[in-house]
Amino acid sequence: MRKFILAVLTVILVILLGVTYVLKQFEQTASLSYSKLQAVQSTVIYDKNNRPLDELYKTVPRQNVSIDEVPDHVKMAFVATEDRRFYDHFGIDMQGIARAVFKNVITMSKAEGASTITQQLARNLYLSNDKTFKRKFDEMLLSIGLEKQFSKDQILELYMNQIYFGSGVYGIGAASQLYFNKDVSQLSVGEAALLAGLPKAPSTYSPASSTEEATKRRNVVLQLMLDQEVITQDEYNQAINERIVKPDVTFKQRNSHQAFVDYVVREAEKTYGVTAEDLYKGGYEIYTDFDPLLQESINRSVTNHVFADDTASHKVEVGIAAINPKTGGISAIYGGRNYQTNGLNRATIGYQPGSAIKPLAVYGPALETGDYSPTTTLVDEPVDFNGYKPQNASGRYLGEIPMREAIARSVNTTAVSLLNDIGFRDSFDFMEKAGLPLTDKDRNLSLALGGTTTTFSPLQLAQGYSVFANEGKMTKPYAIKKIQMRGGEEQEPEIETEEVMSPQNADTMTSMLEDVIEKSYGTGANARSSKDAAGKTGTTQDYGDAWFVGYTDEAVISIHTGFEKQKTDKKRKKLTSGGGEDPAKLFKSIMDSW
Repeated sequence: MRKFILAVLTVILVILLGVTYVLKQFEQTASLSYSKLQAVQSTVIYDKNNRPLDELYKTVPRQNVSIDEVPDHVKMAFVATEDRRFYDHFGIDMQGIARAVFKNVITMSKAEGASTITQQLARNLYLSNDKTFKRKFDEMLLSIGLEKQFSKDQILELYMNQIYFGSGVYGIGAASQLYFNKDVSQLSVGEAALLAGLPKAPSTYSPASSTEEATKRRNVVLQLMLDQEVITQDEYNQAINERIVKPDVTFKQRNSHQAFVDYVVREAEKTYGVTAEDLYKGGYEIYTDFDPLLQESINRSVTNHVFADDTASHKVEVGIAAINPKTGGISAIYGGRNYQTNGLNRATIGYQPGSAIKPLAVYGPALETGDYSPTTTLVDEPVDFNGYKPQNASGRYLGEIPMREAIARSVNTTAVSLLNDIGFRDSFDFMEKAGLPLTDKDRNLSLALGGTTTTFSPLQLAQGYSVFANEGKMTKPYAIKKIQMRGGEEQEPEIETEEVMSPQNADTMTSMLEDVIEKSYGTGANARSSKDAAGKTGTTQDYGDAWFVGYTDEAVISIHTGFEKQKTDKKRKKLTSGGGEDPAKLFKSIMDSW
């Protein structure tokens, strides 16, 4: 008897769980607003002033079309091709499923599917394209919910405005413009058949890929339309003789902030699970801290700058990242002098930091010990640490100098000696808290000069220096401050912060880094601008990389310059000057014109 009761309870529990699951799927569709779905446009990215910065599309922006604007022969082209019993079923075509199962069994393979237009819409709105039983089951439940929520015309309209037509376009409005340069209301029978044939395999059947394959597919659709008596024989004869012309597909041109936009797209997937494909389908609103005036100033400064090391075959490359030190929001990104969409972003790839690491790996940790201050006397003299003999770039030694001057002059010997005195633990801990973790391979005194195996990007160094600009607190940079999903749900990032040093020591560090710019002997004197700023130069020992990381209360701007190794190069070309030249001068120009 106990076994019987247990079995009954188990069955009841399974039924309840099943009912709960089904109701949950129906709840998703019940919360949908037709007006919101109808109004879905291309995804828009907004700047810090909530003004549109960019619209995500590849060739033609989305153009939602009302079902009232769609001629009957266009509607019936899709129905005849994708779902001939569309107006008779409840979201699931039982007859179609039976036929598909029969054919699959006969051929012993997955020869035929049975997704209705409603199911395809459900998949586009909610699901992935994974070919699993669960996805198919969910698709069916959601389709029933959609049929309860919307009329057939509404479902067909949403479907035609959602699906992908190849060549980077979503929705029939954009597809009609791309392939035929006309509104949907003007499409001929042959043109309607071509578009209706695309959803099955957009890349294969797109006339941009192959007019031959597009013609074959169009003719199949025309035959379906004729067989189902939605067109006459005369209409068929006329349409099948129409010649398909390969369209001139022009992809959206990259813009002056393309590197930032590409970064936003990657962050959307990494942080929020929204893929690039989802974003390009449209319907999202993304809000950022992007500063268009700062980006414009950066772009103009690099364009107008004369790089002395440029040659006909080799151009000095530049990567720049700017963040708001108070919020962590990314204000601007410069990906390179010839940045290509989704290309190598030099603001986010790593390089050796050179002397730009000194405030983070040496002087910041030293201040935190409480044993050092700007007036502490350091000795600039030749030193030998078990065979490691750091030298100054100038080749000269100044003897006893205060720590403040040692930083401003970027003296190498004092930095190495100071790291030796405070020890690696304090240095590593400080770097870790600043969001710039090191590895055991960096546990040597060349760390003081940025001779690390770990590399850092301009964005990472901007993050590190934000500690000094933000009262000792590090805020991990982010591009997206809010994203509104298709259904209206809003999500914001979990802001990661870390207390790295005391506010007093952060102010002290800023005071010393101001000398880098303001003092005549400072290595960053070329960065002096119309704005009060602090910063630090950086140059690697082999002159492969040059840096300037500078900041004000409003922005931390990290600038890297250097050559990229080309295929014909045996080794990477070197610069002839360090961070006090091109990077520092770029910082000045950016500050003056921002």
